[in-house]
Amino acid sequence: MASAAARASEGPTLRGYGTAVVDGVLAPGEWDAAGRLDFQANRSPADGGGTVPATLFVMNDGTNLYLALRVAVTNLGNSAFDNFFEPPGAPFAPGSDVLRAVPWTFEDSHWHETSPMNWSLGLDSAFGGTEDGAAQVRVDGGFGVFEVVHPLDSADDLHDFSLTVPSHIEYVALFQHCISSVCGVTNITSGEGKVVVTSGTHVPPETAITAGPAEDAELPDYGVFEFSGADDVAPAGEITFECKVDAAEWSECETPFGPATTVDGWHTLSVRALDDMANADPTPAQRRWRIDTQAPSKPKVVRTGATIRFSARDLGTPARKLRFRCAIDSKRIHACGSRLRVRLPARRHVLRVRAVDPAGNESDVKVLRFTVRRHAG
Repeated sequence: MASAAARASEGPTLRGYGTAVVDGVLAPGEWDAAGRLDFQANRSPADGGGTVPATLFVMNDGTNLYLALRVAVTNLGNSAFDNFFEPPGAPFAPGSDVLRAVPWTFEDSHWHETSPMNWSLGLDSAFGGTEDGAAQVRVDGGFGVFEVVHPLDSADDLHDFSLTVPSHIEYVALFQHCISSVCGVTNITSGEGKVVVTSGTHVPPETAITAGPAEDAELPDYGVFEFSGADDVAPAGEITFECKVDAAEWSECETPFGPATTVDGWHTLSVRALDDMANADPTPAQRRWRIDTQAPSKPKVVRTGATIRFSARDLGTPARKLRFRCAIDSKRIHACGSRLRVRLPARRHVLRVRAVDPAGNESDVKVLRFTVRRHAG
């Protein structure tokens, strides 16, 4: 399984599970399971300039990481396919790996500190390390083809990345089409992307909403949700999520997630977990809730003898679901029904009442002054 989904502020995420023969030939079916990124490569001005179609391929097989570049040029000159890997921590921390394929050789390099806060590229073998991996470059079927292989976890921990299944690493890819020392340079990943080391599993993860508005809750605000995923292979830190509200399209999201929407009304949040292979939970977790930011109307009061009745209106809420808070001859109101039967002394009285909807929105207080008169004996 493969994917290459670009985010607005990041480069692509590339993943795929399979094994390649590194011979400079993209054999039929060989890279079908790879993550791929189609792009336009800048061609050397010495070869006509402009751009040409190209494709980047990435996959692993649990032992090795495989990279391939296919570009629509037949004159490779001294072109280079560069791959920069940044492990967790500082960009130039141990394990920052740089793999270069050129028509005549393969280079396994790292960022070497030449002086405090200054780094330059250095071959692993020139600084006590080993050259791990291989590359082949050739023209095949009208395309320039670069193929690269590198162990996921070599013995050279100081100069190479150390990747496990599943895990991920930050990644930048460059292509320099150089003819007669005149180059057209392309940042393939358009910034810092990510390579995901996949397990090859086809078992999808499970998703749970762990916090946020309860099912059928009605809220006066927009709510924040939390969720989790469980997988047979990927640890929690390697599980990603996609969310959608109502009939919207799926999009990447993170926990906590909110506000899910700012539109009043009933809504359904759906969340699905994805594992390292981008297998998505086929039964997403869902939560239905209502946003209600509008208060009810000021109550209407009808007094008939010793009986007092309250009513109010609220957008989207049936009248039977409204509640009331009231007080007679006091400013401290409390919960009361929509119908009161009271016995009051003969004098002037003050009734205060407000309506409350299921989301907790309260109306303005209705104040009614009335007089209970003494019956003539």
